[in-house]
Amino acid sequence: MIKRSVLCLLITGLAGCGGSSDEVPQVSDIQPGFGNDITESFEADMRFYAPSFISQKGELIIQNLKGNVETRHQVESLNRFSLTLPVDGQYHFKFEPDNSQVSCPREQGCGRSLLNDPNDLNGNNEIDFGEPINAEISYEAIALPVPGLNQLLFSTFSSALVSAKLDSAIWSLTAAPNYHITQSTILNEQKAEYVANALTYADIMQQHTTGQKDTSLFSNAIAEGVSGNGEAISVYKQLANQYLSETLLSEESNTVYRVSSAKVLLEVNELLRLNSSRELHTEIKPYTNELLTEVRNALGVLRLQDEQYSEEIKSKLEEVEDLANSDAQNAFLASLEVIGDVVKHVSPFEGSVAGEYSLPGLNIEYQTENGFRWIITGVRRGFEVDMDITVPQWRISPLLGDKIVGSGKGSVTKPDIALDFVFDQFEIVTEGRFDPNNIEEVVGVSDATGNVKLTQGSSILSGDIEIDYLRNRLSVRTIKAVIPYLSIDGVLTTPNQVTPIRLYANERSPLAMRSDMDLVFGAQLELPLNGGKDLRIQLSGEPDMLSDFTSADVSLILGGHVSEVTVTNLVGNINLIVRGRDGYWVDIKKKKELYTGGFYFGDKLVGDVRTIRGIPGILFPDGSFESLF
Repeated sequence: MIKRSVLCLLITGLAGCGGSSDEVPQVSDIQPGFGNDITESFEADMRFYAPSFISQKGELIIQNLKGNVETRHQVESLNRFSLTLPVDGQYHFKFEPDNSQVSCPREQGCGRSLLNDPNDLNGNNEIDFGEPINAEISYEAIALPVPGLNQLLFSTFSSALVSAKLDSAIWSLTAAPNYHITQSTILNEQKAEYVANALTYADIMQQHTTGQKDTSLFSNAIAEGVSGNGEAISVYKQLANQYLSETLLSEESNTVYRVSSAKVLLEVNELLRLNSSRELHTEIKPYTNELLTEVRNALGVLRLQDEQYSEEIKSKLEEVEDLANSDAQNAFLASLEVIGDVVKHVSPFEGSVAGEYSLPGLNIEYQTENGFRWIITGVRRGFEVDMDITVPQWRISPLLGDKIVGSGKGSVTKPDIALDFVFDQFEIVTEGRFDPNNIEEVVGVSDATGNVKLTQGSSILSGDIEIDYLRNRLSVRTIKAVIPYLSIDGVLTTPNQVTPIRLYANERSPLAMRSDMDLVFGAQLELPLNGGKDLRIQLSGEPDMLSDFTSADVSLILGGHVSEVTVTNLVGNINLIVRGRDGYWVDIKKKKELYTGGFYFGDKLVGDVRTIRGIPGILFPDGSFESLF
């Protein structure tokens, strides 16, 4: 086949240059490089991050695993340090702080201190925020640097993956391992930092609370999780979510964190599922067109030419939106409010005796044999309520707060919507004792685990649920109910689909005086398509905007490839960015029928996005052309 020049291709598109369109040279017909200099050397600009719980001063050790060449760098502040490396395959990075001390990362403190504890620096019998705790860390990571800016985020999670040489991309659906950013935005960087913080927090708090100062505990739990033992990693997931909830509720951190809270919540929880694994990619190949397969996969889901999701995906996402509407949110809130109100107002603390009671809208049958039991009927938030709650344990403590542990089941219904639940366990812990004279001023935290079935019309969402619910004091006179964490792991069944789905949500503005819940969602769905049976997709945002194409931020795996896709649509001018493995990404701009943009390896332009003969594709320096569709 005769290769044609770029000029000839352009002329052909206008007036013809002889021959048929079949004579346009394709990528498969040419040598690697597509006209780029395959002998060119590339450099990677490396930036680093580690959580603030440790000293930022220490030694950074970098080893090129191809030639086992090692360099050492003394750094005053890791998060402000940078260097340049050749792009030459895998590198092993290790940071050893000068001071091995780990600080308490909780603003609320890390609990009571031991007798004569040297870590209790101010002698108040508490380990306060910033005081030393008994934990040790190891900061390591393996990555493939690419041309241009690279950000490497150390966490004890990245360290735990090093010995196993596992790739976290398939868990979190990130194009690179979750701790390596090769094509960055401010929001991507913020998200990655919060993920690193949460995972490291979980590790050091588990060491501290169990009294086992051992960095291998986390590594062992991850190995157990990968082999199928989910119980080993569950405590780390709980601690990581605790960190995220406290970050959301902090006046200092809420404003910045809430912008990316749904994405962080989704990524942290999916990372700690550990339900599949694959080895790290060890070699980097300049000038490959493998990303174009991923771009075509993405365009099968995000129909750029039609300016919408594929019809199949769009209809399924709209059904997910319908399940996350305000009625569904209020059904969950009503069930939690009823449980909280009933055990507050009719309780052992108040000396309530067995019998019939009533609260506004509710009738209660209270029993005290073999623990405490409430059978509840009535109306709350416009829903018919029918519940049966049992509490075998009730702790009354002025110092530690009242603690209630129980279980329950029930239903919350109104026309066209029904929430049925079974809470295997719920727990309520108050700040201080219940005050019978100021019941409405009671604040505290509660959580519940169990299973739910949410029915709306012909759609049913059923699965396991975990939920945190608290009453938080915003000011001296203001108490607000907040949901900082909600997860449902289940199946969505409609006439149109049977879809495994995991939903994560938090109240984005818990410190604001709002009457609505202001929930934002992260979701992972298994949505097999015709021609793409293994499709998994992650997306996040407003519950009623998940199917909206005008501003989409989507991660997906299809055909074994993980891609991150961002779409912005401004008055018909569309920008699509697809990021793939090894730092490859493509930037496609569409205005009417004209496509422009670039195909990149890191910050190196490999080819141009052009529209030739009405066909959008990648035009390489040697004149070869590969269609996008």
